[in-house]
Amino acid sequence: MVRDFGPSPVEESQLWMILEAGRWASAASNNRVYRLLVLRDRRRIKLVADLSPGIFSQPAVMVVICTDLQAVAAAGLRQDAEPTVFVDVGTLMMNMMAQAHALGLGTCPATSFSRAGVGLILGLPAHARPEVILLIGHPAAARPRILPRRSPPSRLLAELVYWERYGQASPLPPG
Repeated sequence: MVRDFGPSPVEESQLWMILEAGRWASAASNNRVYRLLVLRDRRRIKLVADLSPGIFSQPAVMVVICTDLQAVAAAGLRQDAEPTVFVDVGTLMMNMMAQAHALGLGTCPATSFSRAGVGLILGLPAHARPEVILLIGHPAAARPRILPRRSPPSRLLAELVYWERYGQASPLPPG
């Protein structure tokens, strides 16, 4: 996860590889009800960032992942009652993030933004609902940041995995 981006542009060939990785993400019933709007114009990126308290640094690229409500209806899905739509957006985004990482780029998903404001600035049609904005760019040089002290979340697998019953302690992994 990268929150501070440097000024270098992302190569177009890298961007196409990232988008292609998203295309191959799993989707329930093979429905592809999302659409991707790629932003590289610095001015438009800044306008979107200004409406997004979750964006702390201006990336080289933003990919606005939208649910196409016309595609949802055509697939016979209920737009606000189908969790698969949100799962599909997540798998699409994760594939793109993994590919970006493999290319040495940083990413960060942003969900804290004004949907109405972003839709207006980008001229999105009424049937395109922005779900998440994926920030992509080169990580900025590390700089010291003063953050409030808090305990980091657990990354121990044994604290996250149960066996056979919820709450059942995990056996120790082999080796």
